[in-house]
Amino acid sequence: MPPQLPMWSLIPNVAVDAFSIAIVGFAITVSLSEMFAKKHGYAVDANQEMYAIGLCNIVPSFFRCFTSSAALTKTLVKESTGCQTQVSGLVSALVLLLVLLLIAPLFYSLQKCVLAVIILVNLRGALRKFLDVPAMWRADRVDASIWLVTMATSAFVNTELGLLVGVLVSALSVLGRTQRARVLELGRAPGAGEHYEDAAAYRGLRTRPDVAVFRYGAPIYYANQSMFKRALYKRIGLDAAEQEETLVKFRKRKEEEEEEEVAVAVVPDVKSAEADGDEVVSPMLGGKRGRPRGLVIDCGAILFLDTAGVDALKEVRKDCGERGVTVILARCNTSVLDSLERGGYYPDDRPLFFTIEDAVRYVQRSPAPNGE
Repeated sequence: MPPQLPMWSLIPNVAVDAFSIAIVGFAITVSLSEMFAKKHGYAVDANQEMYAIGLCNIVPSFFRCFTSSAALTKTLVKESTGCQTQVSGLVSALVLLLVLLLIAPLFYSLQKCVLAVIILVNLRGALRKFLDVPAMWRADRVDASIWLVTMATSAFVNTELGLLVGVLVSALSVLGRTQRARVLELGRAPGAGEHYEDAAAYRGLRTRPDVAVFRYGAPIYYANQSMFKRALYKRIGLDAAEQEETLVKFRKRKEEEEEEEVAVAVVPDVKSAEADGDEVVSPMLGGKRGRPRGLVIDCGAILFLDTAGVDALKEVRKDCGERGVTVILARCNTSVLDSLERGGYYPDDRPLFFTIEDAVRYVQRSPAPNGE
């Protein structure tokens, strides 16, 4: 039969179903491949599998062949019987031909429950995967919940919707994890060199009184940039919403002071403010410790920044700069550096720091922004 072009007039009628079949076929093929690869100790490239499935369906489409993908039941039966080469496909084709031509009438009178038992016996290897649910739940409850939701939707509704729900739940879980990331204050153990870790997670770590070092363990983008700023301001005792009035008061008093007094300190004298009966809020660190000269943000765990993330860092630098605190970014990867450059975070030439210790020493050597 010579190759023929498909009937394009049928595309609008079958496009949605064809897309669903392609997604389901690809998902089943890759899932089975990865399951057996893990069991037998070899690697599977999902992209290569996608190319192979695509070619196996595009080329035969000109000859009006059926679409092809991995068969769950047949694959499990072959694996259980020890098949390892493509010769097993020839044997399976011959057996299937015998069933269609000779043996099919023998199964006509069998009840559906008997046929269902045959299918369940062939799928017993896949059904044993339910025994792994408790171990999955102990390892990661989020991943186990995604698996259960996807399985339940696929079993009780349909496979296409189950895959869609699984993808959406996975995306929402990733989004939720990035929004729940914490801002960690870092400390260094005596004699540990340039190694900084979470001061709340390890004992014996010391923080610097003049330079505060923090780490954020997630990308900064439009969905979590406000949470990043709020968490950072909370850790350093600076709430932009609650202390905006205080900042305006500081600016007003700073303008009224004489020029030589402005060079000495940006913040008005605490004693004089208390004498006037005004509330005084420490610009940084909530008054629990002295105001630092600089704030170093460890960007090693920040994978990427979008426009909103760059603007959030600009606002942090601006808010802290108005209180006499220099903000320095350290350990930025190339993606973050490119985003900062495109977003105009570095309007002038500033040094880049690939270690936290270098950034801390730079702040210590640089003059204080308020002239102290």
